[in-house]
Amino acid sequence: MARTLAGIHAVRHALDSGQSIRELTVEKGKQHPRLNELVHLAKGAGIPVRFVPKQALERLAGGVPHQGVVAQLAGEAVKIDFKQWLDGLDVDAAPLVLLLDQVTDPHNLGACLRTAEAAGCAAAIVPRDHAADLDSPVVAKSACGALSRLPVIAVTNLVRSIEALQDKGLWICGLAGEAETDIHAAKLTGALGLVMGAEGAGLRRLVRERCDQLLRIPMPGSVESLNVSVATGVALFEAVRQRHA
Repeated sequence: MARTLAGIHAVRHALDSGQSIRELTVEKGKQHPRLNELVHLAKGAGIPVRFVPKQALERLAGGVPHQGVVAQLAGEAVKIDFKQWLDGLDVDAAPLVLLLDQVTDPHNLGACLRTAEAAGCAAAIVPRDHAADLDSPVVAKSACGALSRLPVIAVTNLVRSIEALQDKGLWICGLAGEAETDIHAAKLTGALGLVMGAEGAGLRRLVRERCDQLLRIPMPGSVESLNVSVATGVALFEAVRQRHA
């Protein structure tokens, strides 16, 4: 199956970042200034543009809201080897790494990756199994271009990957509602990995036990938990705030 990006934002980010696009497919007869701009940019970059009826575009988008445009990406998705990436990681540069423990909703996964890229993370690490498919067009649309700029690494065993990060010198913090330490009271500078749990279930027991420290987000209201993508944003940008303080 060809890799696709659907929607004006996702396609614009792909064009701006120089991502390799094989073809741009646009809904025939649809008029929108931002859509016309994408067509102009694609033609200027030498990318073929094809106009098709709305029904054909919807089939190509695979059910993802497309706003009249789908980009078909060239080549296969680049798979990053965790060990090679870790060997090249400069711990002295105080990298910030996001780890996601079995986030299965593609919208949430994409939103988390978008936030990780915005926060300047060195990488995001996800399990290969029991998680949303990284090649999903829903993930790509929600990530809004982050997949082309952020190393996203799928690993076989998240616990062993956490151990490897710790051996490298990273301090690993997991977010858990039952934690005693407030995230604002924790030290989130230096080489750091933040682990976010799955929707509903949170961190798995072995993942929780492997973390160096568990933290909670204070919530004075009556809601028991935050959406994982919202919690990821709170946690990552608290780390960013501390690093810029």
